[in-house]
Amino acid sequence: MGSKTSHSTCIAVSMSLLIASIACAEEWPKFLGPDGTGISHEKNLLDQWPAAGPAKAWSATVGEGYASPIALDGRIYVFAQEGRNDTLWALDAQPGKVLWKQAYEATRSPQQSQGANSENGLAVPEATPAIDGDRIYTYGGGGDLICRQLADGKQLWRVNILDETHANILVWAQASTPLVDDKFIYVQSGEGGAVAVAVEKSSGKVAWKSQAAGLAGYAAPVMATIEQKKQLIILGGDTLFGMEPQSGKTIWTQPWKTDFDVNAATPLVHENRVFITSNYEHGCAMYTLTTAGATKDWENDAVQSQFQTPILDGERLYANSAGTLTCIHWPDGKPLWSSRGEPRLGNGGSLLLVGSNKMICMSERGKLSLLDIQPTGPKVVGQVALFDESRVWAVPLLYRGNLYCKGKDQLICLKISP
Repeated sequence: MGSKTSHSTCIAVSMSLLIASIACAEEWPKFLGPDGTGISHEKNLLDQWPAAGPAKAWSATVGEGYASPIALDGRIYVFAQEGRNDTLWALDAQPGKVLWKQAYEATRSPQQSQGANSENGLAVPEATPAIDGDRIYTYGGGGDLICRQLADGKQLWRVNILDETHANILVWAQASTPLVDDKFIYVQSGEGGAVAVAVEKSSGKVAWKSQAAGLAGYAAPVMATIEQKKQLIILGGDTLFGMEPQSGKTIWTQPWKTDFDVNAATPLVHENRVFITSNYEHGCAMYTLTTAGATKDWENDAVQSQFQTPILDGERLYANSAGTLTCIHWPDGKPLWSSRGEPRLGNGGSLLLVGSNKMICMSERGKLSLLDIQPTGPKVVGQVALFDESRVWAVPLLYRGNLYCKGKDQLICLKISP
């Protein structure tokens, strides 16, 4: 009887711990997490990985594209292209069962073939979905902004941003991850029309088209609060803008011209400063913001991020700089270290900071690495070649002790908790 009682007690304690861990699990409902920092606060994870890599829990075929997976309430959401259809999947986080999927036919092709599905030439999803309340919003590579019910994926409204702005699709297709606030959804448009658009999230009606027109960029919009007043920060195709969030009126501009007009890494805003970076040997810059303008503090080539957003942790900014993991000091931009050897990220390799001293990296060729971040640089404590591909650009999702990695058309779940 005593043995049975002890065994039952152990089960009860284990179940209590499991329930407690799920109850306090960090949700990840949008690009770069709940606060947009790219920092995960998950606990009880493996400090090192087995030689063969973490155990695979499950995998699923989910279509092509570069949007990152997100998660909420035990569900994983993935936006990708299946055949000719842009498709949104909702899967049970364990064991990967498809709960629902909803789709629409994609009809636009990007100007650059590498920004398209290699099989049919259509623009594939690149922008990560965003969850707000009981709704989920997607922005397709062809400019379709769609609102769906989170419960079953039923479409509530749909608007094509390129049609609304009479703009052409961008060279590498539309990639601006939606920014959702209390009233509006903000995205960048295309070439030859308004740079940015605000859409009423309740109805799908276009609220405003930005005063600024010309060439939009690929980066996600960012909201800044400067002297208790909000500004919408937009890194367009050749200009950095500060806009009024309620009207789209331009507050200030700063030129930022990059080869091939690829301004894609999301601006990083902290307090009254904004940091931007581009590749093609352009570099990075820091601006101090006021309610009326922006002043450049400095510009250098210490960080050259093609499209993956840097991560700021205290006074350390981590970035994929032209394929090399790099750390600089905030806010003066002083270089602290650059990795030598592994991880070799490639221009599209992504970063996810775990706590303050661990980092998960995915190279654009599909090599997954666990790093111990030390004052002088990173130390690899786990590594596995997960995919054998050339454009693994989605940022891995860390959720409830598992890592969800998106390759060309596969979503793989790895167990990284004890």
